[in-house]
Amino acid sequence: MRARLVAPAALLAVLSLAGCGRGTSSSSTAGTLPVGASSSTTDADIDTDTGTSARASGTSPTSTAASARLEPTRGYGTYEACHGRCTGSVPAALRRPLHLPATDGGPCPITVNVGGPVSPRELSAGVGFHRVAGSPWLAAQVTWVAAGSYTGPVLIRGASLDGGAIGFGTSATPYDELQLLDAGRAAPPVAGNGRAWVTSTRIPSGGCYAYQADGTGFSEVVVFRAVG
Repeated sequence: MRARLVAPAALLAVLSLAGCGRGTSSSSTAGTLPVGASSSTTDADIDTDTGTSARASGTSPTSTAASARLEPTRGYGTYEACHGRCTGSVPAALRRPLHLPATDGGPCPITVNVGGPVSPRELSAGVGFHRVAGSPWLAAQVTWVAAGSYTGPVLIRGASLDGGAIGFGTSATPYDELQLLDAGRAAPPVAGNGRAWVTSTRIPSGGCYAYQADGTGFSEVVVFRAVG
């Protein structure tokens, strides 16, 4: 029988540490069709076999089984293009429950052009993923762009609509989420003095996937089909 560790809910107090720039928080709540839970960690959230916390991905303990191989993100600094210059983490207010759509066995409900303040640049309905040497996770490069009118932090999470995991980063074991503040080095230019982040999305196999991008005052969902 698997043992459980008990962690107090107060473990996840609001984080508003300074990063490579300014971070602000919001208490707004978004979405319907919730598949996630609140940011509080309970005894059901930590597995002693994997050390994986449901807080890291914002999903329920049962839905994190497929993401047990993901590495917990450690703030802005885990975005590779920061090159060790970034410190701090996204505010806890950005950890809204995931509100990803349900497929109900039907076609993938693709929504790649959300038109919000933060969105993936030129993301096609079908995103091609490739093999990575030394890792079972497929990878695809995705550039996230923030409009010049938005200068706050961004938290990007997601999942397969069939219940699988989605990860981020270039390591053999990807991170469970993407925390962004200042644009990384060599980021592509953005019209209107916006910001851009060249990132790597990781998946175990092809299928229907969704991102949720949360910022100060907004929460956006982007659905795409991954072709592996």
